[in-house]
Amino acid sequence: MLHLLWIVPLLLLIFFLSSPRFRGDIAETRVRRILATGLERNLFTVFHDVVLPSGGGTTRIDHVVVSKFGIFVIESLYVRGWISGTEVQDRWQQNSLGHKARFDNPLHRNRLQVEALQRLLDYPAAVFHPVVVLVGLRGFRKQPPERVVTAESLLAWLRRKTQQKLSPEQADRAARKIHEACLERPAALLRPLTLLRLLLLLLLLAGGYFAFRADIARLAGKMQQRAEQSEAPELFHPDGRRKSEREVWEDSLVCAFSADSGRCACYEPGGARVEIDSATCQSLAERGSVLKR
Repeated sequence: MLHLLWIVPLLLLIFFLSSPRFRGDIAETRVRRILATGLERNLFTVFHDVVLPSGGGTTRIDHVVVSKFGIFVIESLYVRGWISGTEVQDRWQQNSLGHKARFDNPLHRNRLQVEALQRLLDYPAAVFHPVVVLVGLRGFRKQPPERVVTAESLLAWLRRKTQQKLSPEQADRAARKIHEACLERPAALLRPLTLLRLLLLLLLLAGGYFAFRADIARLAGKMQQRAEQSEAPELFHPDGRRKSEREVWEDSLVCAFSADSGRCACYEPGGARVEIDSATCQSLAERGSVLKR
């Protein structure tokens, strides 16, 4: 039963990694890196995870990019496989490895995000560029909607918007108002997710250790022995067995055997003679002997 301890935290970790929240983090992180490395800071002001007051609640926007070319409102979403859906459909269908699942049309959520920003900034609708970025997408069954792009084509889509929509003063004002209106997310909303990830990893490591600690100890012992064997091969037999203290001491002796007289003597490295039985002395004297080999 101990060997089954690691399965429970592993299943929990797999469940967490496959959750919509974690997949959403993957998509947001990918888009963050693309915007951070691909846009010039003197032309674009980028906001991430923007939470704005809207009516009686709040509206959350994954990414907002402010520039003289307009205000880009970006919704990032992780999907797998092939997607079927149009701009007007309420729900889209995802087909991955034969498994079909339906999800809300992200373009509708993106439109609500634009409306919340428009109420905040009081700019005309033509200033805003809504776009949905799909991460992990394999493709659309039919022609994808115009405002849906992949992560790889996001920068090219942004750079095609070359018509100036805002003056530098208007762009600065928009960035300042977004920064001032953005609500700080309570740390309590973020801490449980981080703690949950750490807890699942710790449970997986602890379960794996208790289940396989004997195997781990045996493997660690073999690795340590191999390291010692490579550093001091004289302490080990050719088959890998460690020599006893007696065998190591005998290996250090210098022995001489006379076949004519039958006499044998052994000496320690310092020159002191040692008392040892004649059979062992003769055997040690013949070590490495060409005739014996």
